Amino acid sequence: MKTVELPVKYLREAPWNANRMNEEMLAHLKESIRRYGLVTNLVARKLANNSYEVLSGNQRLKLLAEMGFKAAPCVVVKLDDARARLLSQALNHIQGEDDIGLRIELLRDVLKDIPEDEVAAILPETASSLKALTSISEETMASCLQNFEKAKQAKLRHLQFQLTDSQLKVIEKALARVLPEAKKKGDNPNVRGNALYLLCKSYLKENADE
Repeated sequence: MKTVELPVKYLREAPWNANRMNEEMLAHLKESIRRYGLVTNLVARKLANNSYEVLSGNQRLKLLAEMGFKAAPCVVVKLDDARARLLSQALNHIQGEDDIGLRIELLRDVLKDIPEDEVAAILPETASSLKALTSISEETMASCLQNFEKAKQAKLRHLQFQLTDSQLKVIEKALARVLPEAKKKGDNPNVRGNALYLLCKSYLKENADE
């Protein structure tokens, strides 16, 4: 395994790549590349025709070509088809989880030196959500940290869904209605997770005879 600079014209998106990014997130990624360059290597494997198939970084590859980059740093691996797909999935889905307290402190420090609009251009948060996040009181932050620790101890499981914009609006509306109850009931320190559980439980109870 080695890292080399490869011409963008020789890099190919994996046709089986399952990872997708919406236009808003692509805009954030593009702005990050424009400001700081490509700071994360692509992962690719060499094909028989001397081109390279990108296993991780297909969204970055699209933007690099669009932005006129001639070359990109790549970690080159030698893998068969099955292991290439497996590595791609691992790189796309294995990731950590933010400690909310540390993230708030980090953003507060960043916003001391960098304008809010510049931060919002790079990160997925909006200007209003940045203000809301960084204005959390010490008392609320302590509660968040406590819930974070409880979540780790409870060994909470993660679920991932892919939704259309209209579906997401319906779900967010339903969760908002049940959040007050979710904050009072249940042993899940993640309030939104608890709200989803209560919604499902209520549905099953109402449709028990079907």
